[in-house]
Amino acid sequence: MAPQHPSVGAHLVVSYPAPKVLHLRLNRPEALNAMTDALEDDIRKVLDWFEEENSLWVLIVTGTGRAFCAGQDLKNWQKTAGTSSSPSESMRKNIHGFGSLARRRSKKPFILALNGMAFGGGAEALANADIVIAAQGVKVGFPEVKRGVVAGVGGIPNAHHISTMLRPYLLTGEPIPWRILETHVFTEVVPVDQVQDAALRWAKSITEASPEAVWVTKEQINLTRDGNSLQEVVIKSLETEQSERLYVGDNLKEGLKAFVEKRNPAWQDPPALTRQSKL
Repeated sequence: MAPQHPSVGAHLVVSYPAPKVLHLRLNRPEALNAMTDALEDDIRKVLDWFEEENSLWVLIVTGTGRAFCAGQDLKNWQKTAGTSSSPSESMRKNIHGFGSLARRRSKKPFILALNGMAFGGGAEALANADIVIAAQGVKVGFPEVKRGVVAGVGGIPNAHHISTMLRPYLLTGEPIPWRILETHVFTEVVPVDQVQDAALRWAKSITEASPEAVWVTKEQINLTRDGNSLQEVVIKSLETEQSERLYVGDNLKEGLKAFVEKRNPAWQDPPALTRQSKL
């Protein structure tokens, strides 16, 4: 039986395409899946729930139609500019960044199935993904400076972390050349009709590993990306409840036993944490 996620509008499709996998599909194809406040709020609700739902181990996000996400709905922004409902007014309050994805520090892996173009906030979300499966020929860019704004809710530091070769395209707003995307941004490139299958293949590979081991690995990745030194990463990670549970948990025992017995391990859902689980 599938877990019961929070209710969402038609602009977001929630599914469970494989064991342990949550799949979110942005569903505003007529607007190239441009982000609205309502869509962002629904993504936030589902991902906050997902973070604590230990029967789900990995996230896949994609879009409907010919785009993943064209960024913020600029027509709506133009209408609300200078008011309390403008997107710029909510930036500081939105701790997870654009689409509740651009700077979310989940303990679980995030796979982006890039079915089509990703511009602005869509590219900011992409830059925070752990794995990016891209359709051949997709276009990606940070055109914010050409619109008088900036990729300021996670895109700039995340893109710079991926590669300093992205710096000129942050500063100019020009689309990122394919040679840079293919060598520095994308994990795998496939025909557009194979994007979902490839994302599921990577998700299956993740779920074949111990969930606690994957999540503690993700903790250390997050700590590193947030500017901690090597020593700080190790110590801070060891002090988290997730790490403490790893070394005394049933899955570690199962992994070692399976190795000795020369068989595949049978992992269990991790127990619920009692302390704050997100970094």
